[in-house]
Amino acid sequence: MASQPLTLRPATVVTLGRLDVEGAADEGATALLSQPKRLAVLLYVLLSPQGGALSRDQVIGVFWPESDSARARNSLRQPLSFIRTCLGQDAILSVGAQGLAVASQLTCDASQFEALLNTGRREEALQLYGGELLSGFHVTGAGAFEEWLDHHRLHLSQRAVRAAWELSAECETKGDQAGAAFWAKRALALSPFSELEVQRLLRVLLRVGDYAGVLRAFEGLQRALKREFEVGPTDETVQLANSARERINSAATAPVDPSRVRRAGGERRVSQRRVSTEARKGVERRKKADRRAAQRRSGFDRRGLPPQ
Repeated sequence: MASQPLTLRPATVVTLGRLDVEGAADEGATALLSQPKRLAVLLYVLLSPQGGALSRDQVIGVFWPESDSARARNSLRQPLSFIRTCLGQDAILSVGAQGLAVASQLTCDASQFEALLNTGRREEALQLYGGELLSGFHVTGAGAFEEWLDHHRLHLSQRAVRAAWELSAECETKGDQAGAAFWAKRALALSPFSELEVQRLLRVLLRVGDYAGVLRAFEGLQRALKREFEVGPTDETVQLANSARERINSAATAPVDPSRVRRAGGERRVSQRRVSTEARKGVERRKKADRRAAQRRSGFDRRGLPPQ
């Protein structure tokens, strides 16, 4: 870590699917990431609904609820000083006598994700959504923060799933079957394990004609239910899979229209012959001009035989 406080420069705290600080000095980011509770203080302020502005008492109530006022305020000053040393003196700003706010140069991918969704840019938002908020992140002795984190994880996950289903529906309306199937599968991948969500995917795949995809998803559900609960899919789910099998079998046994069958090259050449071999004897076949006389010669001429 640098011996002198850093000047703040644009940086992004990555929290979706992984934890990192991009754009900050390497040594400062490493030091901050190695201190979970101090990092948690930054994230709590950074992800606040007020756009990164909270009162000191709110932060103290989450991280030091059992401490008296003087001790709690001293406990808060330590992580704030550490954050400023790691990222820059203006990373955390004082607002009046009691408020705290995060500098505009410091952003978070979770906040960007929600901002994109709020403006209807769902596809861009889902490209940014790399996974669960702060997956595996834990702070000892901060139960209120853990509850806050669980709430935010669920909130962001639900928004991601809803956005994926909405994109699937849009693609289906436009006739983009591949897109509808892609986003439906993405929605299922983002969802907690749920047979109802699998049924929703199966219905989309049936509508767009991806019957093989229906069977793959159904078989995956069967394995998961067997492994986790020692049960099988419900009758409704089984019926959806059977519908796909019936349509696959119907397509396999449907009569073939001969006019739509592509014939082999030899068959096409035979069918295109209009003149017998005998009728072609002595008929001009050379396509290019004679290099010597600039004249076209018959087969008899080339063999040096007199025409009959």
